[in-house]
Amino acid sequence: MRGFISLKKLFRSFGYAISGLKAAFRSEQNFRFHTFAALLTICLAFFLNVTVYEWLIIIICIVGVMGLELVNTAIEKVCDQVHAEKHPGIKYIKDVSAAAVLVVAAGAFVTGLVIFLPRLLKLI
Repeated sequence: MRGFISLKKLFRSFGYAISGLKAAFRSEQNFRFHTFAALLTICLAFFLNVTVYEWLIIIICIVGVMGLELVNTAIEKVCDQVHAEKHPGIKYIKDVSAAAVLVVAAGAFVTGLVIFLPRLLKLI
């Protein structure tokens, strides 16, 4: 075995991942929306002085939503390559993967309400 880890391959992998992030940001409206929501959430968390544990929950929610949005995008692109025309099976796959993002995003939104709403109400 030559080397346990090839730094060249590792850095190349990071390059591919960064290219994927850039491509998703440029081409996917929902990814841009989630990015904006994540930045807004981070700013609000700083402003409202959330606890370390709340930060961990916020980070998990942000990573979960954005990661799943990227997976959904990949699934949609693969489906488009497999069957370019409208097809009920492809529609089902795309709808279900989009629903997965919606479920996780809704959970993150409710989590944000639980964390932020009491603090925001105290400011009023």
